[in-house]
Amino acid sequence: MKKLFFTIILLLTIGMARAEIRSLWVLPWNIKSPEAIDRIIEDAIAHNQNELLLEVRYRSDALYTPNRVSERYANPEPRSYILDDEHFDPLDYAIIKAHEHGLRVQAWVVVYNATPLDPKRIAENYIWQNRREWLTRDASGKEMSSKEQYGYFLDPGVPAVQEYLLDVFSDIVLSYPMLDGLHLDYIRYPSVSFGYHPTSVARYEEAKKHERLSWNEWRMRQVTEFVEKVRDRIKGIRPDVILSAAVFSSIYEARNLYAQDWFDWLNRGLIDYAYPMAYHVKYDAFVNQMKAMEENGKTDKIVVGLRAWNARGGSLLERQSPQYNINHIEDRIRYLREKEFAGIALFSYEGIIQDSALRLLADRAYPTAARLPELLADASFGPRTDVRFYIADEGYRVDLILPAEGKWVWEMLDSDQAKVYQRFRYYYRGLNQDEFSGLLGNGQRIPAGSYSLRLYIEDTEIEYLFPVILEGMNLD
Repeated sequence: MKKLFFTIILLLTIGMARAEIRSLWVLPWNIKSPEAIDRIIEDAIAHNQNELLLEVRYRSDALYTPNRVSERYANPEPRSYILDDEHFDPLDYAIIKAHEHGLRVQAWVVVYNATPLDPKRIAENYIWQNRREWLTRDASGKEMSSKEQYGYFLDPGVPAVQEYLLDVFSDIVLSYPMLDGLHLDYIRYPSVSFGYHPTSVARYEEAKKHERLSWNEWRMRQVTEFVEKVRDRIKGIRPDVILSAAVFSSIYEARNLYAQDWFDWLNRGLIDYAYPMAYHVKYDAFVNQMKAMEENGKTDKIVVGLRAWNARGGSLLERQSPQYNINHIEDRIRYLREKEFAGIALFSYEGIIQDSALRLLADRAYPTAARLPELLADASFGPRTDVRFYIADEGYRVDLILPAEGKWVWEMLDSDQAKVYQRFRYYYRGLNQDEFSGLLGNGQRIPAGSYSLRLYIEDTEIEYLFPVILEGMNLD
């Protein structure tokens, strides 16, 4: 194991930044040109974001190049009508440009929602024209209305649907080797009323002959097994690629209305991160949903999606949106940091950028400009490592310069090498800033004294050991 020793200097600061995932959901009409993508990247860097979720599969169409490098996985989906330039590949361009600035890119793909709402667009839709028999139905066997859930849905209980989608998503991962992740959306049933495709019903009846199984348990099994198939397939193509999913923030609604048991996905490691869409404007409702997630655990794998749009179409400045604005978003960010969630995602870029609302929010919630792009551009930067601890307003902050991206573990050890405090975080190569509470099991903070800080990536030979003298860290 590689071990380095540094002196840790304790300083007083008011810094509030932390190493967290900071995502922007970007809708497809915002990535139609190189100039539009350049603006998004500029805004993300200027406002200290580190991840872009780009919607490149809107409704069974492609804002990327299908079968770009291989015909290994069948992907017949047409170029999206949203794009004007027939030669422009938004995903390829975005990955190249974003990586130049240290931004991570996930390909956001809509899964079971197969068509748009516009009747003209529905008539031109690939699934509607070629695979309409895959669309889900209600208990009477009637096809769902396109207005039910923003378009017609494929039925998750049809094996051919699963195989088709699996190939499409596999092709994306194979075609873009520098892609950081695949982000699943609408990975669910449209509502409790649907899922009654004849093939699915017949499979359910057969399954009941061998086990006690409710209808909703059957529906949840279809969605979960598909997530598992996607995980196995894309990790087989590229073990390092991230698999994440946008999910309902109320686990009760997710399970019982939409057959989306994402707690199970996290607990079994089927996805790397969940992005619950916590869009409720009432703060109490938001807190209750977060508490349910905290009780389940895995908060280090949860990037909470926050409402970042004005329902009336204006900006999120207080004068434009008195009932819900950037002040309310800031309150939620503060809560998520206190509870040590993995990060924050804003939906959407288009909504938060109006009237410079993102800039004003960043001045408050992300006050320290990210130095990672400069560090990565500096030829003298290398596999060096450094750590600095600080006292912050509501706990502690640690600045880390790390040689590799990954899931890091750090442990505070006392003079007998007994573990006093442990933390798991996903850090990037370069500068990371992480705020933490430092609370122990007895409710007290880490006391002043001499410690060793052990910092490592699990299942690798990357390990660092630092002597630490903490003075005045006990703020209680």
